[in-house]
Amino acid sequence: MSTTEVAEKRAASDQAVNEEYEKLERFQVNHRKIVFPEHKDPPEGSFGVVLHAELHQSVYLPAWLASRWYGPPQLVAVKQIKGLRYNVRRVKRAFTREMLVWSSIEAHPGIAKFLGFYADFKCSEAWLLSPWEPNGNVSEFIKANNLEVPEKLSLVRCARSIMIVTSVR
Repeated sequence: MSTTEVAEKRAASDQAVNEEYEKLERFQVNHRKIVFPEHKDPPEGSFGVVLHAELHQSVYLPAWLASRWYGPPQLVAVKQIKGLRYNVRRVKRAFTREMLVWSSIEAHPGIAKFLGFYADFKCSEAWLLSPWEPNGNVSEFIKANNLEVPEKLSLVRCARSIMIVTSVR
């Protein structure tokens, strides 16, 4: 394959990713609505860091007034994607694919709801938002609880849900 063909293929691939990314604009959240309270060591995965945050309904009103008008902010989990500084193209493709799959799942008991995202690839920032789960991740839950058979079966269903999501391409 010649250099020109490789460049054309890469440009076509980038255009396809950009078109899919633009379809997700309705889920984009203004980053000023996301407030990170103090946090200790955030749990890290291979693809990102998960932080606890508050999602406010307004960026223009003071927090106390916005809370009166719109109610308290929503507690959310913010997954901050790692690796953006090294390969923006690859991360944007993976980020877009994850959003497309996650946003297409309407409701499933084993999968957290997709609330939205914030991305500024020029500043190496890409965040995914979901409701905050106070019991943490599955590993933390298992360590903290002596599980009975029904709970273990529930975890198996959850694992199957994850397999479904990760198998969708």
